[in-house]
Amino acid sequence: MRKRNFNKVMNAIGKAEGISPKEVEKEIQIAINSGFDHPDTAVRAEWAKVPFHGERPTPQEVIEYLYNKMKKNL
Repeated sequence: MRKRNFNKVMNAIGKAEGISPKEVEKEIQIAINSGFDHPDTAVRAEWAKVPFHGERPTPQEVIEYLYNKMKKNL
């Protein structure tokens, strides 16, 4: 997913929620961190499927992964 498309998604979510795109991205990162640190091994195994660079997945990496996964199931 291109950065431009990601920004469009963040803008649309922010507009719908009445918050800034940066706040949307921040809240998504909080949710990612919570899931990534989950004590349940099954949950952690699902997070291990998400390709990412760095210590943790970014919102863009997670959204791209989910988008591609959904696209395959259509």
